[in-house]
Amino acid sequence: MALQRNLLCRRLHSLLNPKTSHPLTFKFPHRPIASSVALEPQTEQNQKPPLSTFFLEAVGLSEKTATNGGEREQQEEEGDGGDPELQNNLRQLEEEVRSFKEKTKNMPKKPERRSLYSAFTNKLSPVSISSPPRGKDENARREQQVKALSPDTLALVEYFYEKGYFKEANFAKGKERFDPAWFEKLHALCFIKCASKNFARDNQEIAKWLSGSALKQVAMFGCPSSDRGDVFPAKRLRKFFEVPENTVCSKCTLQQSCMFANQTVWKCDTNTLDLGIVMKVITSYALESVHPQLVVPDEVKKSVNQLLKEVVKLSQTT
Repeated sequence: MALQRNLLCRRLHSLLNPKTSHPLTFKFPHRPIASSVALEPQTEQNQKPPLSTFFLEAVGLSEKTATNGGEREQQEEEGDGGDPELQNNLRQLEEEVRSFKEKTKNMPKKPERRSLYSAFTNKLSPVSISSPPRGKDENARREQQVKALSPDTLALVEYFYEKGYFKEANFAKGKERFDPAWFEKLHALCFIKCASKNFARDNQEIAKWLSGSALKQVAMFGCPSSDRGDVFPAKRLRKFFEVPENTVCSKCTLQQSCMFANQTVWKCDTNTLDLGIVMKVITSYALESVHPQLVVPDEVKKSVNQLLKEVVKLSQTT
């Protein structure tokens, strides 16, 4: 409808004023008004409709009334219909609009897109067969790349389950026992990060008893990925151990693609170790949710597993 309206407006402009180049300028002849002739009062009988009325009727946006049509024909017969060229152009435009509408009515409708399943079976595609919505392709690929959790990571996750940190998870509701098969899906792995965050909030006091050497080795390796959510927790962990950023970023594989290389975090408490920061960093390595180009050394993996065991053990004794 919008395309039809634009085409008709352009055509109307070319017919009304073919000589001018300005799209909003229209020149109409001016009639001289004699000063000796008294102006007749505007009544319903001698009042002429505005030009906008003719335009709306010509492009089909307004229906023609019997009064307007009769007055127009009478004016044309009496020679008082305004510019003859303008009237001729309006009639020509009306004919074009009428023929255009007749053609569009007979045009076939655009066929709907159908899947191969519906084309061969004349049935709607089931949800399992239909293609996934746009934006879910990346998640579908990551679902296939989910790796099995290490024994230390499974022990930590099972401890979270026993402490009730999975009670809001749909995959664990109504289940009486812990099932490692839950975490073969990407959304379950993401819930582990939420559970570790809530666990850190409730057990902040165990942060000061964690192994400093293992934490520093993890901090000096770098960041799990170049995402903001992974970079700044790792930077805050390095800030606590006073590790210069340039010594880590200069050796990082992701330096060229990272937007936060060699940047230092401010307003970071260097006297108190935040357990939430620690859990966010070590769970990223434990779940292997790192950048594909990043190769984590075995020493760092060993330190991460050691910290996972300490978190469970310290939480049980406090």
